[in-house]
Amino acid sequence: MNKWIIIILVGFFQPLFCQSNTLTEFEIIGKWNAEDESGFGSFTFDEEGYTIIETEGTILGGKKFERNGKEFSLKYKIDYNTNPIELDLTFTGLKDGQQLIWYFILKINNQNEIVIARGMDGKRPDSFIESDYIILNRVE
Repeated sequence: MNKWIIIILVGFFQPLFCQSNTLTEFEIIGKWNAEDESGFGSFTFDEEGYTIIETEGTILGGKKFERNGKEFSLKYKIDYNTNPIELDLTFTGLKDGQQLIWYFILKINNQNEIVIARGMDGKRPDSFIESDYIILNRVE
């Protein structure tokens, strides 16, 4: 009888340990491409915490970029200890320090594929809804 309890417990907890290994081995640094019905785009995450977003010839992000005559930076922060994983992209005005934060959730499918969903109106999404998520594939 005790043998069956151990087998059941191991079977139940094994997926949790596998997910933990995936998280500890996962590294978001690199370039990630997406292609959906709205077109092609990419996210690049660097070692210093900066992000570059490219869509249809438009580039936003990095340590310093210009938009509407103002200079900004774009940084990312990930909290792997939440479920779903939280990803924040923070735009910061270089002269005035004002910030705009885009709130995302992130799911790791494997080392080379992630899913992100962006919230609206300053709120983080609770779940991945079909029309609100993007699948990103690592290219670098």
